[in-house]
Amino acid sequence: MDNAPDTWFQELSIEFSDGTVEFLYIERRETGTHTPTTREKPKPWTMLSFHKCPSCTLPTGIYCCPAALSLQATMGKLRSRSSTERVRATAVDGEGRSQTVEWDLQSVGSSLVQLAVFETACPVGYRLKPYLAGLPPFSDSLELMRHVTRKILEKHGGSVEASRQELSETLGPLAEVFVHLIRRIRSEDGDAGVPASADGSAPIADAVPNSIVQVDAIAQRFSMKADKLCAEISAELGWSKPE
Repeated sequence: MDNAPDTWFQELSIEFSDGTVEFLYIERRETGTHTPTTREKPKPWTMLSFHKCPSCTLPTGIYCCPAALSLQATMGKLRSRSSTERVRATAVDGEGRSQTVEWDLQSVGSSLVQLAVFETACPVGYRLKPYLAGLPPFSDSLELMRHVTRKILEKHGGSVEASRQELSETLGPLAEVFVHLIRRIRSEDGDAGVPASADGSAPIADAVPNSIVQVDAIAQRFSMKADKLCAEISAELGWSKPE
């Protein structure tokens, strides 16, 4: 995708090998922030107070966790699918530009998890949103890490130390977000008070939780490689000598 927009995709289609196609529409504000909406009543597991992250700063007056509500609105359609299914996914931005990939479902799903955590009002994940501008919707982990690192280095005028510090402070709290999202998802088996079978929903397979695990793994890898990436990219851009 050339000349990628400042915000991620607004439409997503996922075609399965059995011919089924799921269409997802991503609601956004003018700022690009994802504002999840669903025609269904919010599930009990999306309530802010249910498995709320310890570092979440949203006030108790907020009814739903924005990241959880986003997952209900998008990945709710994938709940009965296997994470290893091979799919063809096409993302379209607001100007009609598109990107198509043929990946396993959990890799496509990881883009929706990133949308839920980094592009909604989640106060922990939203700190990464400014550094995702221009990143194609389907990016591998190294592309994502290098893109974010470069943006942060540019913000700090090439200062490796300041960039390392911000990456550490931003990536550190993410682990608990993914842990609590998985707890929320798994609660649909009954912990939230409404078993999946009680509301007629399909049984939960592994596509959704495995997509969350995949993004968690990327964030952990990013934390471990942050110092090296800062040094490498700073040197590439001529801000410092290679270490």
